[in-house]
Amino acid sequence: MRYGENAHEVINNVKKKMEEVAKGFPEGVKFNIVYDRSELIQESISSVKTTLIEEMIVVSIVVLIFLFHWRSAVSIIVQIPITIVSSFILLNAFGVTSNIMSLTGIALAIGVIVDNGIIMAENAYKNLSHRYVELNPESDR
Repeated sequence: MRYGENAHEVINNVKKKMEEVAKGFPEGVKFNIVYDRSELIQESISSVKTTLIEEMIVVSIVVLIFLFHWRSAVSIIVQIPITIVSSFILLNAFGVTSNIMSLTGIALAIGVIVDNGIIMAENAYKNLSHRYVELNPESDR
């Protein structure tokens, strides 16, 4: 495998070629595969997908519980899939492979996205309350 190649595609292509070559073997001769990374790759991809989904669900629940405001929570929750999709678009545009490191980085970035969303929502409510007091000085809030 060359540097920067997709390991999963290379493994599948090698397996196909092995099947073609094995047709010409004499009877009783076969390939003996000692090490196959394809199962490890499938388990890693499945694990990252599961982690991303679990993280989105947990973040959604935590945001709804702690903000007590469904519109703010929805605005933060909507940011998560948009950011993930845009991350994959940028990874593809710049030719970066979706390896375990980049997928884990995206999973960790969800926390930063949520944190920034909560800070922005709190700041907006703070500014709205100050603006309300400025416009209505005689009110008790």
